[in-house]
Amino acid sequence: MRLNRKSLVLGLALAVSSIVTAPAPSAEMMNRIEKNSKNLDWLVEHPTIQKLLELHNQERARNGLAPSKLNPEMCLAAQKHAVWMAETGWFQHSGLPYMENIFWGVSTPEDATNGWIWSPAHHSNMLSGTEVGFGYMILDGRPYWCSVMR
Repeated sequence: MRLNRKSLVLGLALAVSSIVTAPAPSAEMMNRIEKNSKNLDWLVEHPTIQKLLELHNQERARNGLAPSKLNPEMCLAAQKHAVWMAETGWFQHSGLPYMENIFWGVSTPEDATNGWIWSPAHHSNMLSGTEVGFGYMILDGRPYWCSVMR
């Protein structure tokens, strides 16, 4: 099932309009993530992260490109940013040293990936690099998605 264009436009418009300064992540939030950052199997083996990787690489294959490799540290960075967006309610890019796609308001990996595919700038990010990381967070019914590429 594909994301409708109205949701895509709303999500992308919000991404562009989020240039204001956002609050810093709470120490409690960062401590929760850091305590699990030694062994990242809990993240990279998660079914949603695996689905995002599968969809990402399907799109790369459709464009004649080799699959991206899932990078655990990049997943952790993307996960931290998705959690931060969900917990603060802010929707903006992280400033991480990677190409980055973010999305909010859609509830499935398919819809997030389709949103990125339909946006020329986000699609270009998907087709770049050889490593990728994904994160997502749903809090109080608000889903936030983050992918990073290098």
